[in-house]
Amino acid sequence: MAKVVNCPCGEKITGENDDELVRLVQEHGKAVHRQDVSRGDPLAMAQPAD
Repeated sequence: MAKVVNCPCGEKITGENDDELVRLVQEHGKAVHRQDVSRGDPLAMAQPAD
């Protein structure tokens, strides 16, 4: 099931599964915010994609 994380910066990050979502959120956090993101953070913020 696809899930989405809405970053406070306005970016909407969608993954087809948990592993993809975590990877994309971690990449976004590193590239845009210069922050390391743990695996649990994106999963806690995730919502089902429409």
